[in-house]
Amino acid sequence: MKIVGSSKRSSWKSRLAAPLARSVTLAVKLAVTLAVTLPFTLLMALTAQAEDEIYLATLVDDKATDVVNITNRQGYDNQPHFTPDSKFLLFTAMFTTKQGEETAQQTDSMRFDIANAKLENLTESTASEYSPTVTPDGEHFSVIRVGSDGRQLLWQYPLEERKNPGNSLYPELFDIGYHVWLNEEELLLFVLGDPMELQRADIDAKESELVDINIGRTLRQVPGTELFSYNKEHGQGWQMFIYNPDEKKTYGNINLPSPNMYYAWHQDGSLLTAIGNKVYQSKVNLTPTAEAITLKQPEVSGSKWAVWHDFSDSCDGNITRMVMSPDKSYFAFVCNTAE
Repeated sequence: MKIVGSSKRSSWKSRLAAPLARSVTLAVKLAVTLAVTLPFTLLMALTAQAEDEIYLATLVDDKATDVVNITNRQGYDNQPHFTPDSKFLLFTAMFTTKQGEETAQQTDSMRFDIANAKLENLTESTASEYSPTVTPDGEHFSVIRVGSDGRQLLWQYPLEERKNPGNSLYPELFDIGYHVWLNEEELLLFVLGDPMELQRADIDAKESELVDINIGRTLRQVPGTELFSYNKEHGQGWQMFIYNPDEKKTYGNINLPSPNMYYAWHQDGSLLTAIGNKVYQSKVNLTPTAEAITLKQPEVSGSKWAVWHDFSDSCDGNITRMVMSPDKSYFAFVCNTAE
């Protein structure tokens, strides 16, 4: 996770102040204007090449049709996450502020209204937040919040109440990098350290236990199941592992086809990952043998990967993080390009 210093910045001003206008076509097939407004002190040169852009593709019969750049600015826009109703996309956006001769960088949690192509800042806080994720109650979203002391805490904000300071969900546990909810009380956490750890944490009991070490950055729930996934570096590539929270067992599954550590689940239960600007798909065996579960170093199966969609017309860099909406109508991905 990118770590940046916290600093107070000017608030997100009203639309029309300095719009980045763009005509887009989404699932409703209507032309709408995407107006993304930045305070004057946060505006950057739009002619510069972006570092990270978030694209939203409409899916029709599992084929990506309209592909829209919903951020379209220089800077860090990353970590897309759909709301359970598939109507909104949450993501992390980094802004640069200028205070006299000094500049600082800070991230906020954004929400993109897909039907109306409207973007809003959910936090406008003085701290940096990462990985906005809707909580199991559907009324809040959790983030990894970087405080003024540099500690990275699991934090929670209400979805529909702006400028609420939120609250820490587990103040005793810090140096958290990423998270995924198991249920209303428990999460899987990527905890920074040497080595990186996968911990299972109970926010009510304020207890956590080690699940695995040397893990990657992508923690996901397998669609339609109670299973969860994470990845580990192995040799020159990455392997994806499955975790059964009821049995507290983990087992190897498949090799990702390239050095790219990022992957996503298709809602049909297959796995997606990217090589360059192409997204590949593979079937996954979620019912391993007993031997595969009990091995200390689980064998990881080979797999057949095929191109699911070629996004080279939209992304001239490398696709990293990606996610499919719960209703299978949209696919969001991050295109990373050089400056």
